[in-house]
Amino acid sequence: MSDSASAEPRIGSEIAGYRVERLLGRGGMSVVYLAHDPRLDRRVALKLLAPELAEDERFRERFLRESKLAASLDHPNVIPVHEAGEADGVLFIAMRFVEGGDLAERPARDGWLEPAEAVSILDRGGGSGRRA
Repeated sequence: MSDSASAEPRIGSEIAGYRVERLLGRGGMSVVYLAHDPRLDRRVALKLLAPELAEDERFRERFLRESKLAASLDHPNVIPVHEAGEADGVLFIAMRFVEGGDLAERPARDGWLEPAEAVSILDRGGGSGRRA
């Protein structure tokens, strides 16, 4: 077994029909993996919630309710949710995989954004086209 597989035991496993390929990120409440959806032959970001949160019934209900709300959003600046639920006791969200890093990584990699660039990012896709 490779070092990455032993460090991340979910790599190579299947969760809710998604084949886990590699770690994308980790936070206090969840871990996000790149996964393959064989049903539709596409890559997805598969977010798995921390097991201790899944044990809390109120959190589970809130998670499922908020997942439905997120899936109902249709906006260019919101990543589409393909599916959310529970599989073998694991709460998950499968969403569109977007290549590249996130905006939080940007300052360390390229320096801070200029104000005009920050406004441009915020305005992409969702603006009315008007400028102040």
